[in-house]
Amino acid sequence: MRLNAARNETPPPERTGEAAASTGQIRKVLTGATLGTTLEWFDFGLYGAMSSLVFPDLFFPSLTPVTGVLASFATFGIGLAVRPVGAFFFASVGDRLGRKNAMVVSLIMMGVSSLLIALLPGYATLGLAAPCLLILLRCVQGFSLGGESTAAQIMAMEYAPPGRRALYGAVVNMGSPAGQVLIALVLLGLRGAVGEDAFVSWAWRIPFVIGFGLAIVGYALRRKVEESPAFRAALQRKATTDRPLATVLRTHRSHIIRLTFLWAANIACSYMVTTYSLEYLKNTLGLSSTTGFTLVLVANLLGMAGVPLGGWLADRYGRKPVLLTFAAITLLGVLVYFPLLNTRSWPLMLLAMVVTLVADYIEFGVLAALFAEPYPTELRYSGHASAYTFANLLGGSPTPFVAALLLDWTGSPWSIAGLLAAAYVLSLILIARTPETKDVDFHGTAHVDARVS
Repeated sequence: MRLNAARNETPPPERTGEAAASTGQIRKVLTGATLGTTLEWFDFGLYGAMSSLVFPDLFFPSLTPVTGVLASFATFGIGLAVRPVGAFFFASVGDRLGRKNAMVVSLIMMGVSSLLIALLPGYATLGLAAPCLLILLRCVQGFSLGGESTAAQIMAMEYAPPGRRALYGAVVNMGSPAGQVLIALVLLGLRGAVGEDAFVSWAWRIPFVIGFGLAIVGYALRRKVEESPAFRAALQRKATTDRPLATVLRTHRSHIIRLTFLWAANIACSYMVTTYSLEYLKNTLGLSSTTGFTLVLVANLLGMAGVPLGGWLADRYGRKPVLLTFAAITLLGVLVYFPLLNTRSWPLMLLAMVVTLVADYIEFGVLAALFAEPYPTELRYSGHASAYTFANLLGGSPTPFVAALLLDWTGSPWSIAGLLAAAYVLSLILIARTPETKDVDFHGTAHVDARVS
């Protein structure tokens, strides 16, 4: 691996900023970033659960059961498809005006869109306008998430002490499984309190209202966070550019393309387990929605521990060894996933989810460092956001829809497993060809050469 770095006679400004950041401020940054990300993923992921269980009948009642599910999953995927638009917008904000601004604005947008979904009448009341408005609000959610995830990860890593970047980024990324756990807890508790019929009829709206309330809490936390020392230093040396996105796409195109295809399998696997599996367990295997919620809850609880473990391992042994090891384990999990679900045995179904999802989340612990370290400070947000959102567009957006379509076409879940397995084989090849960035200088204008030595 080749490194390019601008050498200065004075110590890198970021290091001075890091030293000046108090323990209290670092704790405030990690708390605000992690809790805000949890709330953002709660609001965004909640839609995925409802697209399996409620939205087909509520917003697409004139369609057959299969096409209703496909239409509902299509609206779910639209949110991920819009993420690059949000990423490009917030990349410009984050690299020109600061990471904090992107974190705060994106969280407000997510909270408001969730409240409006909670208030949205169904097809029986508004007709075609109902699914159209649902799609519009899902687009707002996707736009918001396109900016939030990158901002929080980068903010945490730019405050991290040397040798702990991956761990700090992983702590923030615990927000994704934590959001899924929160979703499962709320849905299980709500369904148990009101019953299945009431849940489908009206109570499904309550979690979206809760999401709006939590977003307000997240806003209160994030607005008190100071801008990162690294970005302040970039402003002081006038290193920022008016066109960071165009610059990073021109100078780091190889990194962005490689990371997009490398990470697509990880995203697809996560949505297969946490979103599509709910529909598969209920409509294909005839199990209750409670069974699906409970399995996803337990798997995500265990997965939460895997995220910081992945970050710690990546700081200790390097990014590539951790990714290679656990991508291979996830590949094996994908191959046994549906056979174990098809047993309808609770322990075996849980084993399938745990093996697949925990290994996937350990990889997730490396994500922040892997996607941020190749770029200099003034392009870091744009580079991370571009690759991460493209990976979500490729691997996440179509996954529930394609999985349901493949099962309908072939009648066998092996078609789904085969496609995911092929994606993981490609991922392993690309990981092997990716530069190791564990020891790269994260300060100033240092960046990783796009070529592999």
